[in-house]
Amino acid sequence: MDIESVSERILLFFPDTFSDQTSLIESIENYLTASTQLIVVDTITSLYRVSLGSAERTFSLNRELNRQLAYLSEVALRHKLVALLTSQVHARLGFPFGRIEPVARRTLAHWPRTIIRLKNTPDPSKKEITIERQRGRQTAGLKCLTMLTGRGFEPV
Repeated sequence: MDIESVSERILLFFPDTFSDQTSLIESIENYLTASTQLIVVDTITSLYRVSLGSAERTFSLNRELNRQLAYLSEVALRHKLVALLTSQVHARLGFPFGRIEPVARRTLAHWPRTIIRLKNTPDPSKKEITIERQRGRQTAGLKCLTMLTGRGFEPV
């Protein structure tokens, strides 16, 4: 397949607000075809994070994010496709070292059947990949060191 035929099959959406993101996700089935195999949401929590404010607002946003994830999960199962989500992260302070975790960690940890964590290494060209959950089951920290190349991730 050449790049031109592939690019004609890619739809890009750029919601401006978290509410726009909800509307887009809830109408995603209108854009699916029989050949759709992948939905990518990059970054599911960026507009959520921008919208955070008071405790009441946070509760409402958490509920809306949960609905988005539930809907994407249902669409993926029903149409037998993959929904790939990325998330912003933040540092959680703790002893002896802080931990990097996704924004809205509890909500994001509930829905995915597979969770993959990419971690920086001292060598900026290499990443550590950890599979935290696979097919709905926690893993015992399956890890590998990779390098992102023009052909994708390659083992180091």
